[in-house]
Amino acid sequence: MPSSTINDADRQPSTEGSGSADEDPLLHIKKCLALFPDNLGDKLAAFKAKVVSAESILILTHDYPDPDCIASAYGVSHLLEFWGKTNTTISFGGFVGRAENRAMIRYLNINIIPYVLLEIKDFDCIILVDCFPGRNNVSLPSTTPITAVLDHHYVDNMNNLPFFHDVRCDMGATSTIVTEYLLKAGCYIPTKLATALFYGIMTDTGDMGRDTSIEDIECYRILFDAMDSRLLARIQHPDRDAEFFRIMHRGVESMTVYNNVGHVHLGQIISPDYVGEMIDIFHSLEKIEITICTGIFKKNVFFSIRSKHRDEAGRSAEAIAKALNGGGGGHGRAGAGRIPFTPEQGVTIIDRFIAIFKETFNIADVNGNKIV
Repeated sequence: MPSSTINDADRQPSTEGSGSADEDPLLHIKKCLALFPDNLGDKLAAFKAKVVSAESILILTHDYPDPDCIASAYGVSHLLEFWGKTNTTISFGGFVGRAENRAMIRYLNINIIPYVLLEIKDFDCIILVDCFPGRNNVSLPSTTPITAVLDHHYVDNMNNLPFFHDVRCDMGATSTIVTEYLLKAGCYIPTKLATALFYGIMTDTGDMGRDTSIEDIECYRILFDAMDSRLLARIQHPDRDAEFFRIMHRGVESMTVYNNVGHVHLGQIISPDYVGEMIDIFHSLEKIEITICTGIFKKNVFFSIRSKHRDEAGRSAEAIAKALNGGGGGHGRAGAGRIPFTPEQGVTIIDRFIAIFKETFNIADVNGNKIV
């Protein structure tokens, strides 16, 4: 492993992670590489072969990027620069609504350009991170040729795909896959990138509390030793606008509990990110096993599902969305989706959504109780 992978000169001792001083970081990385997939080198070589000849590269996340896909895109861009590809653009189709995610982009100086400002024809290479073509959360015409996909969400059929793909649904975060690529390539990971990747893994695994693999844990450990803990604290605890508290108030008033299943409806929201943000708060309610959060944004009802012990959130999200002509998915303990919405049928759609999730979680005959 080249010594440039971790550069002690780049560190600020008072702000970095406090990993064990008893073990050489490079030695630990070499040990971790032995835990990574045996074919990681082949995957890295195949990915490089696909992208290295490109003149202009677009790295695209899903429409409303979370820390995992922001960090993954940032990491892929850095890897491409290591390979001499400096003409890369990171983009997304929607916008960044969550305060922590905006802080992440701002404090880590990640350059992201909205998709609406781009011309697809200007790029001869398109890489998707933390998303998959054909899903309804990617703003990309269905006829657009894809060069490569790095993702960790479940995909039904990956046979005979015309593009490079490394999709590992057993991984807790796409940031883990990207970290493995960087380490295997011997690419130096600077402090800000290490902070981004660490935060990406941390958020998608609930701080190692759900859907984790040994690879997630080892990459988490490596990045902890390289990231800036003060920067991370600023990202995790940003200033919030008044809308956050208004939406939280609506959530508290709406939360209904059906045995051990809770539902929070936020009504109209200015960003779908509020759904994921609020569910993480309300899921901490004691005696709740499953939490569902919904919010209306433009022509869709966005929803998230969290489970504390059952590995069914992703499958449930997919089934519920499909029953309402939408799309969804996720992992064992975290899922999400969206379904079509029109104001004329607003109440009917929400009532139908509630009826379907009650059937899904076997509480169809249970009456709900408000928490306030």
